[in-house]
Order: sequence, then structure tokens, then C-alpha cells
Amino acid sequence: MTESTYFEREEIDKKSIFSLQSIDLLYLHKYFYGGVTTFTVHLFYNMRFDPHNKPVLHFSIRNEKKLRDFGYGIKYKNINFDHLLDKKDVLITVIKDNFFHVISELEEKNQRTLKLKNKFLVIHDHRDISTRMIPYLKKWNLITIRKTMQDYLKQRYDLESTFLYHPFYPYPTSGESNLDRKGTVSISRIGYGKNIDTLINANKKLGQKCIDIYGCITPKYVYLTFGKDNTDFKNSYHGKFKKSFFTISKLLSKYKFVVDLSLIKYDGGGTQYTFLEAIHNGCALILHRKWIEDIYRYYKKDYCDFKEGYNCFALDNSDELTELIRKDPDTSNIVKNSKKLLERHITIDWLSSLSNKAKTIYN
Repeated sequence: MTESTYFEREEIDKKSIFSLQSIDLLYLHKYFYGGVTTFTVHLFYNMRFDPHNKPVLHFSIRNEKKLRDFGYGIKYKNINFDHLLDKKDVLITVIKDNFFHVISELEEKNQRTLKLKNKFLVIHDHRDISTRMIPYLKKWNLITIRKTMQDYLKQRYDLESTFLYHPFYPYPTSGESNLDRKGTVSISRIGYGKNIDTLINANKKLGQKCIDIYGCITPKYVYLTFGKDNTDFKNSYHGKFKKSFFTISKLLSKYKFVVDLSLIKYDGGGTQYTFLEAIHNGCALILHRKWIEDIYRYYKKDYCDFKEGYNCFALDNSDELTELIRKDPDTSNIVKNSKKLLERHITIDWLSSLSNKAKTIYN
């Protein structure tokens, strides 16, 4: 299957595209790799935008006509304040504190122009916001993608938000049989909170490269965790993969397990895109037990989507990971049960949901 096959958009509702031209996706992050990038891509296709006619917007000091590659068949365009203020409806797919000036100035100028009518902003986790943002966030329609974070915003900052499941675009997979799969792979970002050191320690105990690691590196994390030479890490690391559905599906089709030991403060229980990618491509998930058990009282028990031994494997340390890989258990039931989670992410209609929640805020 060729790459172009993944972007045949015959199923796009042309009438919907025409009616949605006023809604723009704004990306307020300096990096174009990781979960927030993947979220923006799946949201783009979920909202039935045409990748040939509509770019994602990215704030910059200069406005550019040039379209740049966002990945997964989508383009992005740098836009400055003057052009941003002309927008009527905006959905910020991610914001980081170093883009605080954008939301603050946008609010202040919009009080005079009143051009921006419907304003939506997605909060992924507690690291997306800071105390100085709060007065401005109260004037936006906030969206959360895990119920844990919805509770956190309310309890910590008294911020109301709408919970919506992660959107997932069901791109064609390679169709490899589960019987042909071997080994374990990690495709998460390589940085703090991902517990990559647990994977490296497991590989050392196994005496061979049983866990292949891919993903974007946080250099400071690698240096402080694995040392200047970081030989053990280099032996397991295979680089970044191209941002395309074809590439991620071809990569995952070879593996039996996807391991993601992420832990996020004040969060847990729900889905992340590495989880959804694994499920969609027929891999069994290995998660951190603290993500699926309410150890820190971060979330209510019924918020958890995963159950150890039913739709995922779970563990706490490298010894357990080593033992699981050596046992190499059958994964057919785990994979089958995990796929039950995917349907809600495919069928969720963000456009309809946001339309129902839309409200005009003038001050």
C-alpha cells in the first residue's frame, strides 16, 4: 500500500467542509512531535477538514504564505496577531506557558474588535497551564480529554470544562497477522514521566535488545538519566519514525507488545495516543500499574479505562517487565478486549459536540 492511499479523502463530506471554513485549529507549541501533535492530526481528520485546502495555524511573529509540513498529510501555516485577530472561530489544540502572551493579547484586543466569537481550548494535562493563565482561560470554552484532568481543573482552579474522548482517525493498517508478531516496542516521547529507564534496565537484564525504542528525544533527560556516553540507551534506540500513518502502521505491525509506562502527575486512568495507536494496530499494551490503579487518588475508580489482565498488561518495575517478556504470553484476548475501547474514539464527533457547547463570550 502506498503512502498516498492513506490520504484518499473520498469519504469527506463536502457540505460539512464548506460549513466549517470559519473554524481554525491553532497550535501553540514550539515542538511538532509527540502526543499533542498526534492529537491535532486526529482532530483535523475527525472534523472532516480537507488537508489540501486547510492548514493548521501556528503562531509566529511573522505571517507567512508558505505552507510547512505538519506530518500525516497535513500542512501548517505561521500566522501573526494581525491575521489571527481576523478569525471568527478558533480551537486551540494545545497551549504552553511560553505562548501565554498570545492568549492574553488575543483576549485584550478582542475586547475591542469582538471578531472572535467561539473560542475553544484543549487542556491535555496540568503542565499546559500556569497560574497567570487562569483569568484568561475562564473566558474560553475549555475541553479536557481525560476525566481526571476535568476534575483537576475544577478542584484546583474552579475551571469548568467539557470532557470529550480523544478523537481517532481509523487509518488503514498493514493487516499483518498477530501470529507473525514478535518483540516489544516503545513509541512514546523519550523524556521525563515516561520511565524509559525501566525499559533500558529490562534490556540489560535480558542480555539482548528485546525492547526497541523509537521516539523524539529530550536531550537533557537522556544525558541526566543515562550519562554522557549513554551506551545502554543507544543500543536500544532506533530513532524517530516519520510522521505518517503508513509508517506507524508498518512499524507496529511487526510487534506483539507496545510498552508505555507513562505517569503524569494529577492524571491517569484514561487513554493516550500511544495506547490508541497500539490498539488500532493489533498490539497488546503494557502499561504502568500506577496509571491504571488509583494509587495517588488522582481520579475516581470508574474513570479508568484499563483492567490488568483483561485489556492490557501492567507492571511496576523492570523485573516484572523482564519476566513478562520472557514468558511471552498469548495476547489474543487482551488485543480483542482492548479494541472495545477504540470505537468511542472513532465515532466521537467533535464538531457536533463543540457546536452544542459553543457560546459567545464578549468580556
